[in-house]
Amino acid sequence: MSYKYIFFIVLLWSLHVGANDTLNIASDEWCPYICNEDDKPGILIEIINEIAEAQGYDINFTLMPLARSLRLLQQSKLDMVLALTKEHIEAFDLRQSQQVYGGLYNDFYVSNETKWRFSTVENLKNFIEQGNILGLINGYEYGSAVSLLKETSSDFIFLASGDKPLPSALKMLSKQRITVLLDSRFNVEYEIQNKKITNLQYAGTQGIFVPLYIGFAPDTELKYISAFDKGLRQLRAKGQLSKILQRYGISDWHSKK
Repeated sequence: MSYKYIFFIVLLWSLHVGANDTLNIASDEWCPYICNEDDKPGILIEIINEIAEAQGYDINFTLMPLARSLRLLQQSKLDMVLALTKEHIEAFDLRQSQQVYGGLYNDFYVSNETKWRFSTVENLKNFIEQGNILGLINGYEYGSAVSLLKETSSDFIFLASGDKPLPSALKMLSKQRITVLLDSRFNVEYEIQNKKITNLQYAGTQGIFVPLYIGFAPDTELKYISAFDKGLRQLRAKGQLSKILQRYGISDWHSKK
């Protein structure tokens, strides 16, 4: 099967679904969910393309920073943004898929030379305020405890940005330009293995599994949201979702709900 993506650098103005049944979708690179590789474009990209092909929709996909894509989606200049938390949905007054499209954990990673391990948010706060830098990704939501930490200890936090924020942040962690990185194990471990990074290690988890959704523009008709949710259920029932996940070495998040 051939996939049709268009990776634009310039801004895409939304061609609202219903006119030409063309969907403008955006996200940043966050493998294995959203990648930028011809042979492995990402779990969510493959899912969306399977559903869109079955429904007769055309897809224009733009790789861009998440913070920017959320603003454009809120303004209905995009139709969909992938891999959003409920916090994103509520903060930008978006429409949300009912089905869960992946998930994340708040996992900490450090270099092999760093002895620190996460136990509490206070433990993290004390550690970074000793002059150690915590790496986060601009536009990502990590929950209320980390959001408060961003406000109270902003001088000790680095926000990675751009189209490929996680690979960039991992490179900085590997070179010890930041001390701690917070992201999800699924994505960090995938990048570590893919990039053959050998000097980083897991340092603990804050909170529980967080489900991810597709965010839709505020004026999206419910029938289009329902079409994607139904499509995901069908992919799971027919075993197609399992085959996609196996290619990336990821288990189905359905069991974690």
